[in-house]
Amino acid sequence: MSDRTIDPPLSPPPEPVTDPLPPARNPRDPMRVAVVGLFVIALLFTLYFGRDVLLPIMLALILSLLLRPCVRGLYRLGLPEALGAAVMVILVFGAGLGTMYALATPATAWVNRMPRVVNELEFKLGDIREGIERAREASRQIEQMAADRNGAAREVVVRGPSLAEQVLHQAEAVIANVVILQVLLYFFLARGRQSLEALIGTMRSVDDRVHYAMVAATVQQNIAAYLATITVINFCLGIATALAMWLWGVPNAALWGTLAGLINYVPFIGPAVMTAVLFLVSALSFEGGVHIFGPPLTFVALTMLEGNFLTPMIVGRRLALNPIAVFVSILFWGWMWGIPGALLAVPILAILKILFDAHEPMKPFGALLG
Repeated sequence: MSDRTIDPPLSPPPEPVTDPLPPARNPRDPMRVAVVGLFVIALLFTLYFGRDVLLPIMLALILSLLLRPCVRGLYRLGLPEALGAAVMVILVFGAGLGTMYALATPATAWVNRMPRVVNELEFKLGDIREGIERAREASRQIEQMAADRNGAAREVVVRGPSLAEQVLHQAEAVIANVVILQVLLYFFLARGRQSLEALIGTMRSVDDRVHYAMVAATVQQNIAAYLATITVINFCLGIATALAMWLWGVPNAALWGTLAGLINYVPFIGPAVMTAVLFLVSALSFEGGVHIFGPPLTFVALTMLEGNFLTPMIVGRRLALNPIAVFVSILFWGWMWGIPGALLAVPILAILKILFDAHEPMKPFGALLG
């Protein structure tokens, strides 16, 4: 019998030591919620108090997206981008100055007519004015009784800047913003593509560079197409409004057509304000009921045709915006930046929707806005 040693059974290999998985972050963690809340508050404060700087930048960016295809077309014709950008800036602001010069005379005439307009409105709305005066007199008597009961009240008069000083200050601010807008628009058109390519070139991954280059091109094309389409639609609405007002015999029809095309960038609120303006102009210009209500009702019909049929048919479902999101955007940007913010609210919302649709994780937000 041979001696054989039996090898001991092999022990199982030791399990690799792995670090424990980090605990999953709770989205309702108070610290995380507080940080997000502070970031939102800081963003709102920055948008509100930085509007003097941010507003020209945003307006120049939107105009550059609208005019970028024109600069690209001039480049294909052999014109350098720097020169093409200068040509587009000169054409755009030249057209704006020409329009303002052409409409300055009727606009000034209406401003000078304001005292007489107020008197005419008071005469035509005499019953309403008498009711307001009676309510004001009653309120004045109540205040007088309270003052007599509490003793003589001292009246403090705070003298502010004169009207000429206010006008001069506003004119200086407008001129400064226009100059800043021109410079920013030129640089966005002349150097925007190179800056974007330089930014994408800093990415290490080739796949990332290709992906973001395609995303940037898609977003720019879609935004330019949307803004150009809306601008053409508003221009056609302005022409149709001016023609309709001319047929009704409303004075200064070109002024109201230009105002209608510009204010249509603010959906819902803009057409409502324009309808009220046309009603006042008709009430001051005509006597008969048909002529008074005819021009504003004609404009309402034009805006209904544009909003319910023309714009959805041209823009399509892909870039259609949620009416609730549009109204909230107008309220938000109007509160932040005033009338210019209300005019930019819909283009900003369209840009956000296109950006969200271009990124897979953000598509639910794009569907919410659309």
